[in-house]
Amino acid sequence: MQQIVFLCTGNTCRSPMAEGLFRAHGGEQATGLTAVSAGLFTQDGFPASANAVTAAGELGADITAHRSRMLTDELAHSARYLVCMTGAHYDRLCALYPDCADKIFTLLPEDIDDPFGGDLEAYRRAAAQIDAGVRSIIERLSA
Repeated sequence: MQQIVFLCTGNTCRSPMAEGLFRAHGGEQATGLTAVSAGLFTQDGFPASANAVTAAGELGADITAHRSRMLTDELAHSARYLVCMTGAHYDRLCALYPDCADKIFTLLPEDIDDPFGGDLEAYRRAAAQIDAGVRSIIERLSA
């Protein structure tokens, strides 16, 4: 099955919430795409931040089992879509993988601020933005 890869910096906040919300809203069934997430600057194995787990959970997504992973060449090239949280992520991906430019997108037209290190309210704001973007993607890809 083809994958939709949600990307952020550390893969402990925004992209795990996007992956979880995509699943929670039936995105895999509706689109036929498997949701995964990765980070551009991370190491493998870190759990999702506690506030990300809480904020995603409030919107119906369980990301307690999430562990971070770095975006690899193989994952980038095999993905159907690479969905970034910011314009800077988009620019970085296009520079790293110019042959993948046609499948790189931002989740929303505006950047989703990194809540890392912030309070629960910062995570809730990010989760609400991510939720809206994920719902829009599901609607567009399943139409």
